[in-house]
Amino acid sequence: MDISASDGALRHVRRHRLAWRLLVHQVRAGMISAMTSFSCHQLSTLRRRWDIAANRHLRGRSPISPNRYIHPRRARSESAVLAAFCRIYGVALPGHLAHAPRNRLLTLELGERLCPTYEAFRACFPQSTLDFEKAVTLIVEIAKNDQIGLERCESCGATVLIDRLAPRGPICEYCEQERRHKRALSRPSPRTKDPGAAARR
Repeated sequence: MDISASDGALRHVRRHRLAWRLLVHQVRAGMISAMTSFSCHQLSTLRRRWDIAANRHLRGRSPISPNRYIHPRRARSESAVLAAFCRIYGVALPGHLAHAPRNRLLTLELGERLCPTYEAFRACFPQSTLDFEKAVTLIVEIAKNDQIGLERCESCGATVLIDRLAPRGPICEYCEQERRHKRALSRPSPRTKDPGAAARR
């Protein structure tokens, strides 16, 4: 039995399976090519063979800025949940690889591990604004641990995505809203009259 030929055939099947899943997730051709080694021409052929509309995939450059994960409240909450899913499924990058060129990080193995993780996340949160490519960027940025990172909420212990450059402590959106609500209740209403005001006049 030719082991090397069998390994090569198995990897070829794995590349096809991953390409199909990524095309369904509307991943850009550049990222699919990096993970599967298929050329853009080969991906176009596969797209036609699998009857996947060409207008379903995204165009342009993949998102690389971490700001989109930490400033909008909804994005910060969804990113923390997705990061928790990645921990559960064992999808993470070693810190020493995080600063490697991006094309070295986009491997077949990473794509195979991230696909079921991302699909499980979307099954629980179908309205999420995080697409597959943003999930990849999130994993890379968390591994870098420069601008964003993961901590535990100081109030409830939930996983929190934090801005390393911000002065605020780690606190989840729910606990932050609770704090804002309590502060609002503790402030005196501007319409409240001082009962001793009339006596002092």
